[in-house]
Amino acid sequence: MTTFPDEAVVPVDCGSCPPGATATVSETIAYGRLHWSRHHACTDGPVLECGRDEPPPEVRQALLDQCGVFRLRLSGITSRVAVMKVLRERGTALSGIAAMLTALTEQGVPGTEMELRLLSMRLDGAGVITLSREGP
Repeated sequence: MTTFPDEAVVPVDCGSCPPGATATVSETIAYGRLHWSRHHACTDGPVLECGRDEPPPEVRQALLDQCGVFRLRLSGITSRVAVMKVLRERGTALSGIAAMLTALTEQGVPGTEMELRLLSMRLDGAGVITLSREGP
């Protein structure tokens, strides 16, 4: 399954382009993983950087700033063990699981839309129902 990307525009200074040049950054989900890209139409030719899982901090921040901060919360009572298993598989450190569980059950976990869609899909696969919304 692939979801359509969130996109943002960031300034770029490649040395060949005039001042004010920009790049488009995006995140999408493909085959159960987060994918990110940065595309710049340089005067010397197109430049594409891409990767999987966690994007560079400046890519993530641009998406948060321009596409909005989303929050993911658990919907009602659910199996804490199932949630903890998904969080561990996602790479959450053991020391951070309690705080993440608290955030998921209270104010929600903030992130980009695609980050939270992916987490929601994983929790859904474990039988955990979630709610997502844009805004702080």
